Amino acid sequence: MAIVTREVLIAALENVFGSKGMDRGDIEELSDFVLSFFGYEDYVLDNVLTSAERDIFYNLEECGLLNAHREEVNIAKGKAWRVNQWTYNKNNIDKAASNDAPAVPEKNPYDDYFKEIDQNGS
Repeated sequence: MAIVTREVLIAALENVFGSKGMDRGDIEELSDFVLSFFGYEDYVLDNVLTSAERDIFYNLEECGLLNAHREEVNIAKGKAWRVNQWTYNKNNIDKAASNDAPAVPEKNPYDDYFKEIDQNGS
């Protein structure tokens, strides 16, 4: 997949979030939101995102549709400059769009156990 198109991203989001109750209009808005940052590029610099936008990107990362990357670039006097960026996970987007495999990673079986411990105050 060379470019993630609106149609492909909508299909992927619909297969991931549609089963969780998100309606088609919200899925289209989410797709347009994501595409507004990426455009025709494969990456987005993290520093252009607000904290609310970043939360959405983290949610999409948890679903396997985006990846977060960190690079260190050496600048003058040997200092390192960290560049954080987001990229499409094109393989998972393609799989989710064609509904070949679930894009959502497997649930950790220990999550519910630790939630119970927190709720019981143990």
